[in-house]
Amino acid sequence: MFATFMLSSAYFGTENIITGTVELGELDFQVLNNLSTINTFEDNLIMPDEVLDNAITILNARDEGGTNTDNLAPIFVKIKPILQLDSQENLSYLHIELSNAQAWVQASDGFLYYKSELLPGQSVQFNDYFVLSYLLSNSYQDSQLYLALEIEVVQSDNLAYQDVWPTAPTEWEQAVT
Repeated sequence: MFATFMLSSAYFGTENIITGTVELGELDFQVLNNLSTINTFEDNLIMPDEVLDNAITILNARDEGGTNTDNLAPIFVKIKPILQLDSQENLSYLHIELSNAQAWVQASDGFLYYKSELLPGQSVQFNDYFVLSYLLSNSYQDSQLYLALEIEVVQSDNLAYQDVWPTAPTEWEQAVT
């Protein structure tokens, strides 16, 4: 099995200034990815039940050090795991060990919503590791594996999520309002 890893960052970002008394905050964030510690028995080969030590952290800053935060808005974060085996999506074969399961709400849209806002300079660790299920059958031997996370952020001020994330779960909305 070959592993392809990709992280996609959110499509939200603005430096717009509206004339008058309203100034929009800027959105920018970092995805800190611990790819250097992926432990596999053989290079480019992932075996079922093998732990992928790939901790993902989201940081509300323009730099990985978290110091460049001028004019950044507080944000909400949601993350959708993606696992494809031979181009077919199948999350049932992926276990994600969340760093703090109580901090996330699983929604019917496939996203996990973080139950707090991230102020500029703050970060949240999404997971500790991934495991490909031992239930994976031999029919997937030599298959190409694609593991990704779709990460979206939205400004937390002024209930902006209501327009951008209309399918946000009620449990999450109650936690953040």
